[in-house]
Amino acid sequence: MCTGIQISDKMAKSKGESRFTRSVSLPISKVRKGKRRDRSVEERQEDENKEEIHTALREIKSLAIGAKKEFKRKRVYRMYCEELIEKWIPNLKRLLRITTKEERRDQEEAEAQEENLRRETEKDFRSFSKKFDQKRAHADEIAMLKKKYEDELAKQKRDYENIISKLKREHGEEEKKYQDEKERLLTRLSQAAGDKLRQNNPAISDLSDPYRPTKLSEMFSELYDNEWTNAMDLMDSDCSEQKAVQTLLRIQLNVFELCKGLSESQLSSLRAACCGKDNNEKEISTTTDSKLKEMLKEMAPLAIKESRDNKEIWQKLEDNFSKDIVEKCKAYIQKCIECSWFMCVQDPPMHLVVWKSGEEMDNNCMKSFTKLGKFVDFSVWPALYLYKAGPLLSKGIVQGTNNTSV
Repeated sequence: MCTGIQISDKMAKSKGESRFTRSVSLPISKVRKGKRRDRSVEERQEDENKEEIHTALREIKSLAIGAKKEFKRKRVYRMYCEELIEKWIPNLKRLLRITTKEERRDQEEAEAQEENLRRETEKDFRSFSKKFDQKRAHADEIAMLKKKYEDELAKQKRDYENIISKLKREHGEEEKKYQDEKERLLTRLSQAAGDKLRQNNPAISDLSDPYRPTKLSEMFSELYDNEWTNAMDLMDSDCSEQKAVQTLLRIQLNVFELCKGLSESQLSSLRAACCGKDNNEKEISTTTDSKLKEMLKEMAPLAIKESRDNKEIWQKLEDNFSKDIVEKCKAYIQKCIECSWFMCVQDPPMHLVVWKSGEEMDNNCMKSFTKLGKFVDFSVWPALYLYKAGPLLSKGIVQGTNNTSV
């Protein structure tokens, strides 16, 4: 029996060329009709396969020649044969796609295992993808529900805030309304209580009244300090000091009596207009009479200006005194009219007191003018009382003397 190496040598000798030609070593590739391939890629792969096959054949040839020469040396021969069997023949089989039944079975089992693994992997991937999609859908649904409920919660919060603001505003308006009503009723109650308390009780005055008795007392004192002093300077040039003092005092007392009479006349006119001329004053209720006096007091600032009563006072002063004196003391007289009118419209009217010559000095209600003494020489300025026989508000001024025969 001839070996593979001997067969190859015979084939090489008979043909006179290399025993591994292209027609013998390569399989014919058949291309099916109707299918087109990328020729450049296929040709490149085919050339690479051919090169590998030729390389394997050359190695096998080299090993066969070496084995032929060294077959007597068993160890070297054995090495060549093992390399040929273990390395190059399997490579050649792989390139020529030559397999045994065992290899095909192992390959089929490996392919089956790979296929099963691929299917299980695809199954697991599909399951994972499904669960992931479900999780993402749940997350989207949760986000949508969260946004929906947050929007509803924000809307409800705005509605509640608007309702609370509206209720607070309405409550504030109602509270302000009731507070105003309370203040109005308290003011009315206080006014009624004050009116009732002040009725027939001149010692109690309304502190909000700028013309209450204490303020009038201050105004009366300022009249003496300012206008009376200026008038004295004008009168001293024409007459003596005592005569000037007595003239100014008579002017003050005349003005007070005129204002008192005119205020009483106005009050009678108001009573008649309110209750009729035929009604007796006793039939008028105390409350009505108090309201009429309060009305007269409120009309006082108008009455002391350009009114008929004001002109009447000036006319009677010109009749009682010379026109020259009235002209010189015009500022003094105007201030006397203002003070006297407010004093006469008080309820009850305020009261002035002067003293005659020879009366004993009383330091409780008198002050000395320029001279001291135990007796009154003449009155300079009247004392002011809250009402007749009432408490003293301002002391009078008199000229003192020690002569008892005055």
